[in-house]
Amino acid sequence: MMIQEFEKLTGIEVNMKEYGIIEQMYYEFDGDKQAFCKKFVKENGMVRVLREIAEGLEGTLLSTEADLKALEKNYETYSRDMISTVEKLKAQLEKEQEWKPWVPADAVPQNDYDHLKSSGREMSDAEAIEWIAGEWGFSTDKIRINRKMKQYEVNRHHQLRTIGELERDPYYDATDWYYVFFTVCGMEYEAHNGRLIQL
Repeated sequence: MMIQEFEKLTGIEVNMKEYGIIEQMYYEFDGDKQAFCKKFVKENGMVRVLREIAEGLEGTLLSTEADLKALEKNYETYSRDMISTVEKLKAQLEKEQEWKPWVPADAVPQNDYDHLKSSGREMSDAEAIEWIAGEWGFSTDKIRINRKMKQYEVNRHHQLRTIGELERDPYYDATDWYYVFFTVCGMEYEAHNGRLIQL
């Protein structure tokens, strides 16, 4: 029986999905198409058709939900594995690059600074600017006092990276025992115990 024949005999319009179920019901029916269509209308066969479609959709939905849960679980596992792999690779790269502490060759060593700090007097920015201008001849309006100095590491490829900051407040104890870290026109300097060091 063709879909057009079914629609003509029953007066019911159906789509191809619905007709696929109706056709299976017809194959299982013991009788001709007219008898089948008469019984189909009398027993409201569309209810059975729609119920079967709904059950199929429910099964598909449950299957889809299960697939989604499995995908989420796999994604979580994959994400954890990827993060773990990235961390291992970062650790290997870190080891391979052989990072070591680095300071400019002429820079004032931290223990020298700490020794002065333990006995000297901290200067205000204004005092430090006046001191630098008087000692080294820089214009006061060009001097900027720095109170933090970046800490660096260098790797085997001579690449630098910043790893933190050191406290470098200006201190004064005597005309030959002082420390000021400052910038003039973008250039960094350390003034220390009579020496001017350009970094």
